[in-house]
Amino acid sequence: MKLRLLVVAGIALAFATNALAGAISDVKYKLYYQSPSGDVRVSSSDPLPSGSNAPPDNYWRYEYTVYNKSPNALYQFFAFFNSDNVNRAGWLSGTAPVSWTITKQGPKVGNYDFKIRYQTTIVAAKVPSGGTLTCVGVFPWTGELVPGPQNYDAVNDGGSESGVTVEDIATPTRSETWGRIKALYQ
Repeated sequence: MKLRLLVVAGIALAFATNALAGAISDVKYKLYYQSPSGDVRVSSSDPLPSGSNAPPDNYWRYEYTVYNKSPNALYQFFAFFNSDNVNRAGWLSGTAPVSWTITKQGPKVGNYDFKIRYQTTIVAAKVPSGGTLTCVGVFPWTGELVPGPQNYDAVNDGGSESGVTVEDIATPTRSETWGRIKALYQ
């Protein structure tokens, strides 16, 4: 009976924790392989494109969309790389809105994990409740699989929150879908 009560309590705690997750923000990403012939949208579940993890052709790009769900203004977003302390990603550059800065922090000596901070100190540049922050990170990749979700921190005037980014799955346009259907019957 005690075991059953512990299991029920554990399940209730898990549901309560999930209900609180994402209280401040939701972060989605789109992933692109910057191949020599042009950028290619890639899903983290796709196979690794040939040569995309070996220099000089191993550059990738995350496009982040941070949705501020809090009533407080968002002024910092951190994207974490090599969170498992395995050296797969480096840092090249990024973009952010005007009045936002990008700073690489870490890694500490002996570690490979680092974070990229997107931040503003300008009140008018903060992301209001219901608003979105769009920023980009370009990095070299040497992993055996396609890069995937990342840990993140979102910080606003009322507090901070840690989470994991979610892939923004591409929806095919009508012409892409129609072309695929026609190909089935040819």
